[in-house]
Amino acid sequence: MKKLFSLLMILGLIVVLAACGDDKEEESKKDKEEEAAPTEITMNEDEKVENDKVVVRINDTEITGERYNTVYLQTKMRVYQFGQDIEDKDNIKEVTLNEIIAQELIKQEADKQGVEVTDEEVQTEFDKLKSENEESFASYLEQYNLTEETLKDQIRFSTTLEKYMADHIETEEVTDDDIKETYDQLKEEMDDMMAFEEAEPLIKEQLAQQREADALQAKVEALMKESEIEKLI
Repeated sequence: MKKLFSLLMILGLIVVLAACGDDKEEESKKDKEEEAAPTEITMNEDEKVENDKVVVRINDTEITGERYNTVYLQTKMRVYQFGQDIEDKDNIKEVTLNEIIAQELIKQEADKQGVEVTDEEVQTEFDKLKSENEESFASYLEQYNLTEETLKDQIRFSTTLEKYMADHIETEEVTDDDIKETYDQLKEEMDDMMAFEEAEPLIKEQLAQQREADALQAKVEALMKESEIEKLI
């Protein structure tokens, strides 16, 4: 179950990128709330859009309410995870549209760069997720407003993003000095900071993820400036 939830959480580019700089206390808070979110967060009727209604045009691609509704619910859950106000429906709508735009622009750019994800890759990951969550799989899809096909679409995007970032997004290497500087800052802020040897791999991973997020965010912003985007709701 947790792996399925994690898959959905990484798909929200805008919210996740904005939150990458959160401190360890926020990460701990999210971990504790993670299991509660899927059962507590729902989508009200006034938040839904008709499935065939076009909600945004991105270059030559039209996105309809069917996809919007799925992303909206997942966005609402992420907003909750980061401790933001889920009653601000206009904000959730705007974040949802921006997430859809970001995902679509990355898909279009990855396609231009020749990034390929095979049906076999998608099916393999889908089967793995399903087998690991067999008892709760159907109810989980229902809770997240997903079908097996839309989950496969999200697996495809997740894999595309991973390949695109590996081959086409350059990030600055994390140096020993970067790690030491960050450790010293944390040590000043925390009374019971772990030993450097324990903290080093954790800090290195966090800094690397932050730099990847910053680079991806910059790429998305550049693609937005170059693209024709029309929001229709």
